[in-house]
Amino acid sequence: MTYLPDYIESIFNTLVVEEKNPINQARIKILGYILILYILFTGVLIVAYSLGSETLHLLRVSIVFVSTLLLIAIAYYTHAWKIVSHIVIWLITLAVWSNLSIYVHDVNIETLQFVWFACALGFYMHGLKWGWFYAAINVLPILAYTAMDDKTYFYLSSSPHLVSHGTYLLVISYNFFVILFLHYYFFKAFNHNFISLTEAKNELKELNEKLKTTLSDVEKLSNSRMDFVSTISHELRTPLNGVIGLSNALLLQNPREDQEENLAVLKFSAENLLSLINDVLDFNKFDSDKAELENISFNLSSLIRNIFSSIKLKAQEKMLDLNLHIPDELEDQYVTSDPTRLTQVILNLLNNSIKFTEKGSVTLHLQTLKRSADQMTIRFIVKDTGIGIEQDKQLDIFEPFTQASASINRRYGGTGLGLSIVKKVLRMFNCNINLISKPNEGTEFFFDIDFLYEAANTAAAPEEAPALQQIAHLKILVAEDNPVNILVIKKTLEQWGIIPVIAENGFIALQKLKQEDFDVILMDLYMPEMDGYEAAAYIRKLDNNTKACTPIIALTANTNEDIAKRVVEAGMNDYLSKPFNPEHLLKKLRDSLLQNDQHIGAIKK
Repeated sequence: MTYLPDYIESIFNTLVVEEKNPINQARIKILGYILILYILFTGVLIVAYSLGSETLHLLRVSIVFVSTLLLIAIAYYTHAWKIVSHIVIWLITLAVWSNLSIYVHDVNIETLQFVWFACALGFYMHGLKWGWFYAAINVLPILAYTAMDDKTYFYLSSSPHLVSHGTYLLVISYNFFVILFLHYYFFKAFNHNFISLTEAKNELKELNEKLKTTLSDVEKLSNSRMDFVSTISHELRTPLNGVIGLSNALLLQNPREDQEENLAVLKFSAENLLSLINDVLDFNKFDSDKAELENISFNLSSLIRNIFSSIKLKAQEKMLDLNLHIPDELEDQYVTSDPTRLTQVILNLLNNSIKFTEKGSVTLHLQTLKRSADQMTIRFIVKDTGIGIEQDKQLDIFEPFTQASASINRRYGGTGLGLSIVKKVLRMFNCNINLISKPNEGTEFFFDIDFLYEAANTAAAPEEAPALQQIAHLKILVAEDNPVNILVIKKTLEQWGIIPVIAENGFIALQKLKQEDFDVILMDLYMPEMDGYEAAAYIRKLDNNTKACTPIIALTANTNEDIAKRVVEAGMNDYLSKPFNPEHLLKKLRDSLLQNDQHIGAIKK
């Protein structure tokens, strides 16, 4: 059901929408109500005066009725609502004057109502100046008529009391003044406040627009920074792949003792540089909220021992005692979490402890705090006898690019990102890093992580992997366009007795696969003519089912979080980041070969 207010507003809706000022929008609605309601009002009066044969009143009401229709048409079609409102007030003023001079010859209630009406509309429709003008031309005739009237005025009491004509004139003049002042003062205060609010609203709107623009610019800058850091990371990791890869290959070729030492230093330096690049890239990911945790099953004690072994050389160089304590109940315990991020945290803390410890020991200790049917809480403790941290600096060290003091930075170096990354990663695990430290006595970091777990020694044992000698029969296609990377992958595979076939881009790799069969394809993702994603998609669509199902392992120097997702979407089986550890590549090859055998077996069944 449509109500009258809705109908009235729909007529003047076009005018309201065009007006941006909320006060003018309200004024248009007020004018609309007055005009529509006056049509109904005068229509009833026309009928009444016609039945009563009151010709003079009928004439005046008919003029008002027709004028109101014309005013509605003018306002609707010309949008000149301000002119229409002036005409309405003038018509009301004419009603006041005609009552005094023609129809009533007195100041009756109807005349006074017209006066109040004209005064209120003057102020509310057109502001202070016009309000005073319309008030004057309506009130002054009333005062003039009263001044010239010779009637005697009195108060009713126990008996009539005469009131002098001057006193009566003073009273009504004062009353008019008070009424007009109330209208004026209220509207002045209301208008001032509304204008202030409107200006504040407009300023806030402009500020919000500027803020949106700034945020958009910041987001673009952040994305550009992310892209830049990713690009730089890719460009740095590519030559590092050559340095680390060839170092690994040379170390496996029985070098002389002096050569082995030089190669070890070369590899160690390159890996340190790689670690620095990874820290910067990871910090960029955390800052952009693009990092996510994986959930895979792994042997916790085996992971911890591998981490521990990787830092032994660094500790031995400083002649530090390196201690590891894993409780018996965690031996061969499989848990479900993100081993890569856990490794990152523990390695950062251990490297940090070794870095700031000149003598004494560094200890990694694991404790089981709680254990239920499928979940356990494990505390990881990294303790050292290093330089310690002042109490007032203990919170600062977790801020990015910050170290305890400038002297420490000069003496020990570093970017100040390690502990910041530790803090951000542990938040992903829903836990916090805790710190106990005393200057010149040492530091203890500890944190607690909840793991889902499987009963010890009951995790599904992987099928026995083929022996290294059996890997030698593999036919491997390598799609790679970088000569250094080709050299690295060839030397790495040749040490296992594998002679790879090289394709300089995805298109050539596709053609070679059509010509002969391969056990595994190692696919670089970014190549000219046809990249790795496109090549993998074409391979998966081949008519020959055996060729279409060939395991594909992506090799990439790009470490963006969406790489894993894009690799899977393209149909590849797995990926390996450059620079890669030869042992990791060997494991990927074994896993891919095993999965492919299982897949072929399932097809035959």
